[in-house]
Amino acid sequence: MNLQIITNPSTDIFLDLVKTSKEQLLASPFIKANVAKMILDNKPTEAKISLLTSYKLTNFYRQSSDISALRYFIENQIKVRNYPTLHAKTYIFDSERAIITSANLTLGGLQNNYECGVLIDDSDIAGRLKSEFLQLFSDEEKASTVTEEILSTTEDILAKVPKEKRIKFEKSEKDLFPKEPYEPEDDLYDGGVKTIANTLSGWRLDTFNVVSKIPVNIFKLDQVYANKQHLQELHPENRNIDAKIRQQLQELRDLGLVEFLGGGVYRKLWKDV
Repeated sequence: MNLQIITNPSTDIFLDLVKTSKEQLLASPFIKANVAKMILDNKPTEAKISLLTSYKLTNFYRQSSDISALRYFIENQIKVRNYPTLHAKTYIFDSERAIITSANLTLGGLQNNYECGVLIDDSDIAGRLKSEFLQLFSDEEKASTVTEEILSTTEDILAKVPKEKRIKFEKSEKDLFPKEPYEPEDDLYDGGVKTIANTLSGWRLDTFNVVSKIPVNIFKLDQVYANKQHLQELHPENRNIDAKIRQQLQELRDLGLVEFLGGGVYRKLWKDV
C-alpha cells in the first residue's frame, strides 16, 4: 500500500485529484462556498460527485458551513446528503485513491490550519472506503437528501435572527480557524426559538412546538406521541397521527433541527432561548 503523509497547504494535492477523477465521494462536516466553487471549477465536465455533510442549523448560524456551497452543488446536479453525526473528513477518487485527513472542505482546512492526513494510493483500501461511505450515504434512516427547499427554509430562519444575536467575524475566514464541534451542547443553535417557529407552518410548526415543550433536550418518540390528542384536534382530517408525527420528525431532522439517536430517541439541536 502506497501512503503519503499530507500536511498543509494541501490544496494542490486535493485539486490534482479533483481534476483527474471521474467519480468523487467527498465526506466533510463543513464546506465553504469558496472551496465548493474551487471543486466545481476544476472537476472534469463528466465527473460524478457526491457530497456527504453534517446539516445542522447551527453550522450555518456560526458560519462553519455555507448554505451557498451546498446550493452550488445542488445547482450542478450534485447529490448532497446529510449525515448529522458525521465528523470524518474523507475524500475518495475513482475507487483508486483516497485522502483521510483532519481537514474540512474550507480554506482553513486546505490551506491555513495545521492539518494532517494521508493520501492512500491503493485500489483495495480506496474501494473499501468507498463502500463504507456509500453505505452511510444511502442510509435512509440516518441520512437524508439536502434540497433547495431545505436550504431556503434555513435561510429564512437565519434572516429572522435579531441583529444583536447575529454572528459577525471581523476577520476573513482565511485568518480564522474553522469552528469544529465542540463540547456536547456546542452544536445547538442559539439564534432564538422564535426565528425557527416564525419560519415554519402547518404540521411542521405544530410538531416543532410540541417538541419545544418537552422539558429535556434528549427525548423519546413516546413523549411526542403523548401529544397525539392535541395534534389530532389541530388536524382533524388526519387519521394516521403516529405516521404523520414520525414524518414530521424526519422533516425537522432534514432541516438540521433534530438528531436521530436511534431506538426512538431524539435530540433537539436548538437551545430554548
